[in-house]
Amino acid sequence: MKHVTLLALLLGGATYAQAQAPITLTAARAAGPGATVVVRGTVSNGPELGGLRYVQDKDAGMAAYSLNAPGFSSLVLGDSVELRGTLKNYNGLLEMDPISSVKVLAKNRRLSVVEIPAADLTKVFSEPYEGRLVKVKGTSNITTMNGSTLTAMNGNSNYLINGQRGAQIRINNASSGETGLVGKTVPTSEFDLIGVVSQYSPTGTGGYQLLPRLYTDFVLGGGLPNVMGEPVPTDMSRTGFAVTFQTQNPGDTRVEYGKTSALGTVVANATPTTKHTIALTDLQPGTVYYVKVSSTNAVGKSDSPAVPMITDTKKRATSRTRTTEGAE
Repeated sequence: MKHVTLLALLLGGATYAQAQAPITLTAARAAGPGATVVVRGTVSNGPELGGLRYVQDKDAGMAAYSLNAPGFSSLVLGDSVELRGTLKNYNGLLEMDPISSVKVLAKNRRLSVVEIPAADLTKVFSEPYEGRLVKVKGTSNITTMNGSTLTAMNGNSNYLINGQRGAQIRINNASSGETGLVGKTVPTSEFDLIGVVSQYSPTGTGGYQLLPRLYTDFVLGGGLPNVMGEPVPTDMSRTGFAVTFQTQNPGDTRVEYGKTSALGTVVANATPTTKHTIALTDLQPGTVYYVKVSSTNAVGKSDSPAVPMITDTKKRATSRTRTTEGAE
């Protein structure tokens, strides 16, 4: 009888653990290391920070780490999630590890970002901002730890924002490739810098770091796409050409064209990019077309004045298969 009662209690405890209600990230942070909690929040990064994912709600943020929890490694920016796990202190950083349950509730959720002027940037290098996404507005430069000019960023390296002690950023080695940070140059003009506030301190105090995720976290020109120069025609033919242009920041691609400056026809591609190309087809040979390009992202729209482009007038020779003459 006692055995049955004990078994029932154990099963009841397991059911209770599975039914544990979610709490806010603020409450989870107050619970501290050793507590097993269920939290809900929006993911602020993907694999560009390795095995770490940061989640935040409207008031707080928290780190979560796993290399093997089912579904965890596939979490990306904007995922609304419910996580269950145990909290620990990792060199000052409060993080959920191990993680026992991952549930995606929704996709493509917008994240709130704490904005602060560069003059006050050290304010966010503190415990209340740990795990939260912040934007430092009006950043002028990134330097080495000794204040020297930085040419290109290396993976798993620390640098200083505006040369200020106590205002470190860290570049993760996983942020690589075309969209990553490793190997990229630092902007030479003023920019806004976005990243997640983290911490690494073996003593448990200080050591706060800003973790930019991708190169798009170095926001130039206020974040607008900003068309750079005039669009140019490529791949010319009698019946068409490709329109190519670049933008400072990613945005969609839109080309308007026509035989007069009134334009009239639109071709578009919704995929965000900084290198834009759209092919115009079924045009008239030897004809001038006026072409206007634009690009839009979450910040706004940038465009250029219409410029004339002309289709080719010549027919291109087609290749023919040679036959052997004089064959018997």
